[in-house]
Amino acid sequence: MESKIWRDDVDEYKLEPLTVAMVKKAQDKLGITLPELYITILKEQNGGYIKFDSHPSDTPNSWADDHVNVDHILGIGNENSILDSHYLIEEWDLPKNVVLISGDGHSWIALDYRKTHENPPVIFIEVDDEKIIELASNFDSFLKGLYIEEEVEIDED
Repeated sequence: MESKIWRDDVDEYKLEPLTVAMVKKAQDKLGITLPELYITILKEQNGGYIKFDSHPSDTPNSWADDHVNVDHILGIGNENSILDSHYLIEEWDLPKNVVLISGDGHSWIALDYRKTHENPPVIFIEVDDEKIIELASNFDSFLKGLYIEEEVEIDED
């Protein structure tokens, strides 16, 4: 995957430039070690919309039979960031010990720290169907799996 995954035409979810102090504060507050590659891409841009909007999934979900939608990755900051995870977990009744890196309320992409404190698997949480799907064994594999979903035009004739 090319190193620049960020879309440059949308500023939503884009936060102030990442510093070492911000990473340390986040890891201390969350009680985990963030994946190195996650930190690396946040150094390029601290959160925002990404060019690749989908990740394959072996388990069907409410969006599709073979993939999940991923349009943004949260950065580290004071709002709209991974530091909102504790609040959002309570608000949406999500599993404890996950760090939310993308989502909108009804579905989330998260780093799953339920069984580890570092190098966690990446999961998809579908709130309405109470479904949790492992997308990748780690963040590196998750990033490598991202792709652009081609829209299929349906001929109505």
